Amino acid sequence: MKKLGTKKSAVAGVLAASLLIVSVLSGCGQTTAPQAQQQSASSSATPQMGGVLRTWKQYDPKSLDPTDCGDTDSYDIQQNIYDGLVMWDKSGKEIVPDLATALPTITNGGKTYTFQLRQGVTFQNGDPFTAADVVYSFNREASKSIASPGESYFSMIKGMDDVFAGKAATVSGVVEKGKYTVEFDLTQPTRTFLDVLAMPYAFIVDKKYTSALPNQGDLSLHPIGTGPFMFKEWKKGQVIKLVRNPHYFLKDAQGRQLPYMDGITWTLGYGNSVAYLKFKDKKQDFSLIPTSDYVSTLNDPNMKNDITSLVENDYFYIGGNIKKAPWNNKLVRQAMEYAIDKDALVKLYNKRIVPAWSILPPNMPGYQENPSGYKYDPAKAKELLKQAGYPNGLPGVHPMVYVKNDIRDVLAANIQAQLAAVGIKISLDGVPFPKYLDVVTKGQEDMVYGGWMQDYPDPDDFLNILFNSNQIPSNNNVGYSNPAVDKQLNQLASVTDLQKAIPGYQAVEKQILDDAAIVPLYHDKEAYLIQPWVHNSQLHPVYPYFYYWTMWIDQKAEQAATKG
Repeated sequence: MKKLGTKKSAVAGVLAASLLIVSVLSGCGQTTAPQAQQQSASSSATPQMGGVLRTWKQYDPKSLDPTDCGDTDSYDIQQNIYDGLVMWDKSGKEIVPDLATALPTITNGGKTYTFQLRQGVTFQNGDPFTAADVVYSFNREASKSIASPGESYFSMIKGMDDVFAGKAATVSGVVEKGKYTVEFDLTQPTRTFLDVLAMPYAFIVDKKYTSALPNQGDLSLHPIGTGPFMFKEWKKGQVIKLVRNPHYFLKDAQGRQLPYMDGITWTLGYGNSVAYLKFKDKKQDFSLIPTSDYVSTLNDPNMKNDITSLVENDYFYIGGNIKKAPWNNKLVRQAMEYAIDKDALVKLYNKRIVPAWSILPPNMPGYQENPSGYKYDPAKAKELLKQAGYPNGLPGVHPMVYVKNDIRDVLAANIQAQLAAVGIKISLDGVPFPKYLDVVTKGQEDMVYGGWMQDYPDPDDFLNILFNSNQIPSNNNVGYSNPAVDKQLNQLASVTDLQKAIPGYQAVEKQILDDAAIVPLYHDKEAYLIQPWVHNSQLHPVYPYFYYWTMWIDQKAEQAATKG
């Protein structure tokens, strides 16, 4: 979901968790969640009610308001509080209903989507959920006063951009057709419309409650949704706690009320290394594996069976702000393409990443291994700088902003040394994730070391969102602009058959890389630890999160392991 450093979403450097999804019995409005893939032999036991999951985050989330959910830390928490009309299934390949009873009826040549909504669903304060809440939520998303960084995802809805621009008071393309019926009217058929409806920006809020708040920013501090867990407290820099929603509308396949757990607690303020030690001491249920401990953990008989791994649909990159010199010189940008030994980064990270020569990750439709044919060639980099008018390297020192954490610090220092070797001097500006977002989504950086995690499995999510000039600076943080690329991306978005669109996306990706808009560095191979008493913790393939509402804790096993 987004940003490993930018508008749409960002990988905050903390794998926040994954979701174990829910299948819907359409027609009757009853939703059941199938048993999750088991992670240990004991997981075959009947799910137990109770227990609190103990996890962590290095930084506070940016927001608990869906209109400002542009990062993975925020989404990891918000997905438990709110629901959308639709969501991704367990495979990550299909959209299934959530607050809707079924997938929409599509008419008017693919431009009108009509949803029937679940009846009997309530918000966590007891207010009933109706179509009026859906209409309100999308008008709030479009509001100029809210200024959501996610509004552009919904530009295909009639009137959405007009409201955002202050040209209209309400979104004409979201219409209440009955208490439990809502209609979306699009400006043109759009292949990815249901995909973006599954994003956190499309979570539904309580119209009655939210509209009565003295300040709209208060929703982030006192969130109310229809989701499986309810907000309890947020002590900045210390802790966030959610508790079980006893009135959640989903049940499991045996008719048991979800969620199983009593709550989730995120302790805030420390990084991977501390989290790992807390996991070893059985004081925490989830941890990433620090690079320095990766090999020893794989060989530890007491820990190796607790490891789960996932190849993520993301990419990390460096880039200069093309709106500024010297990065507005394509030869300078191309010099950087040849300056980085990506295999050296892989070795530094104990082979937990895959070198990237493309923007699209390996599991994304349309993936090309190296569309522009770049390679590590520092002599070529120096020659290009000479052609650009810098025979002695770039003058001055250029700050590179990035999300600070243990491994990013190490990789950034290596990138700094490699660029210095060809005549590009940079300084390192590692900052907390919220500050990083504030800088790059306003286009204020000189250089950026960032990343992007998919929001939906379509090339549009990487190429259109990150490189269309209409996304400057919120998602297109480097300020890349090519009218020919814009035109083709806009045309490809309306192609209803993805397979027919892929050749076009591949051509666009090659052009973006030929222009050296950014320098791809690597794709993640994430590994994490889950305590053996925590079950149904399979990571979701679209977003790296747990489906917390189907996770359960063997409390007797936990008590036995942590006793003393």
